[in-house]
Amino acid sequence: MKPESQDEERSFNRAGLLQLAGLAAVLALSTWVLVSFLLPPGLPEDFPKLPDVQSMGPRLREMLTGADKDARRHPGSAESVGKLGMVYQANQYPEQAAGAYRIAARLAPGDYRWVYCQSTLAEESGNEKAEFDLLQRTVRLKHDYAPALLKLADGFFKQDTLGEAAHEYELAARSPGGEAALQAGFGQARIAARREDWSQVIAYAGPLVRSYPSVRPPYQLLEKAYEALGQADKANEVRDAILSGKFTDVPPPKDAIHDQLTDLSYSSTRLLKEAGVESRFGHQDRAIQVAHRAADADPGDPDIHNFIARTLLTFYGEKPEAVDEALTQLGECLRLKPDDLTPLWGFANDFFEKPKPGGSVERLRALLRPQAGRADSHFYLGLAADAQGETPEAVAEYRAAIQNDPKNSGAFNKLGLVLDKAGKFDESISYLQKSVQLDPMNTVARFNLGVVLMQRGNYGQGLQQLGEVLKLKPHDPATNFCMGFAYLFSQKTDLAAAKFREGLRYKPDDPEAHYGLGSALSMQHQRDDAVKELREAVRLRPNYPEARELLHRLDH
Repeated sequence: MKPESQDEERSFNRAGLLQLAGLAAVLALSTWVLVSFLLPPGLPEDFPKLPDVQSMGPRLREMLTGADKDARRHPGSAESVGKLGMVYQANQYPEQAAGAYRIAARLAPGDYRWVYCQSTLAEESGNEKAEFDLLQRTVRLKHDYAPALLKLADGFFKQDTLGEAAHEYELAARSPGGEAALQAGFGQARIAARREDWSQVIAYAGPLVRSYPSVRPPYQLLEKAYEALGQADKANEVRDAILSGKFTDVPPPKDAIHDQLTDLSYSSTRLLKEAGVESRFGHQDRAIQVAHRAADADPGDPDIHNFIARTLLTFYGEKPEAVDEALTQLGECLRLKPDDLTPLWGFANDFFEKPKPGGSVERLRALLRPQAGRADSHFYLGLAADAQGETPEAVAEYRAAIQNDPKNSGAFNKLGLVLDKAGKFDESISYLQKSVQLDPMNTVARFNLGVVLMQRGNYGQGLQQLGEVLKLKPHDPATNFCMGFAYLFSQKTDLAAAKFREGLRYKPDDPEAHYGLGSALSMQHQRDDAVKELREAVRLRPNYPEARELLHRLDH
């Protein structure tokens, strides 16, 4: 056998080494690929530790573990880590949220969102200094972000640094979309009021009351400015507007990040609080939607069911389907907390302010009946019987309520009204007088007493009671209209016309008031003005035979 040469041996060794090197490279690449898929990338040391998820609800557990997994797979993505922080914050894990936001802010130092989110965390914990510093950093990164500008301006205002506050409010007013116009304008008006620059207060607050007529605080500043300038007539005009309307406070500005936190939340506490804010500022649909999510997060919280019930009753009490759901929610509230009947009494008290279908009344009475043995239930059972036209039972329940609480002005008032409908006028007047005696501020009882007295032909005493109502509620349309008809029947047409006009200032769409004013003007031989009022009455109520008949007589 021929021995291998030395050159052949060297050639073999080189080829083998090359093959081994190639194999090693392939193995190294394969190992790197496998590691990149099977092992998580290196996480920052301060990456938030996932809390115990076993005690969480299934939806929160799924969302939180999903966000955590995504952030761990992409620890270099500010978007993924920041989203994890928002999930933590939205569900009451502030320490983990803070950690995630810090990482996201490091990864994307030019992104205002993660700094602003840190400011909201500081706000929730009551750390005003940290919040203020973070807001300043936010607006340096995004100079037109209105929510941060307004909060920063409010902070400067609290510190009495008015020049800086005015600057931030001005920037907020110029932010895209004009969505902060109300809050920024009100802020400028407050600064002007603190400086006692009353003309500037009017310049800022005046446009606000025209553009946002249901927001009270600008009216209050405007009234104060007119008083300070000695313009009593204008101050009184603004005061009348305040007394005659239904108002809210200045709402918070639209904040996309705040809304995103709400949408990510499965915390019943946060959601119920948010629902309350939405309801307070007139966003009832959103309030009910968020409250339902709170109920899904914690079905065993009776306060959530009570909130939904009262919100539906308050804002949609004329819709049978809404009333039915409200009763269902109330029933669940009582089932969860049977020893606390305050929600039941409060609901029943408001339920009968407007007429309800008989079926709804019976559903409420079914909730009330198990409490019939309680002394404080008689008044509410009386309301139910009264609503169903069951006069004897209503009288019995109201009498029982009075026996239980002899100082219950409301029970005396209700009993007086039931007896009036039953034709027992003298007894009715006696109970209504007792109601007023027990509570001189009870304008409802005074009004009812005035009406019943006039129905019995005692116009003098009846008008006296209605006059007392107007001292307490000077702009009450119903009282002015009632006095108008009383004067009309007494042939005092000048006084009648004045009362109808006064009431129509605050309720211009009342057909009966227009008919009454038209009647008074007709008696004064002011035909054209009378026809105008009668036509308005018919427009508002096409099926109004008395108005049509008088209009027909005047037209012919």
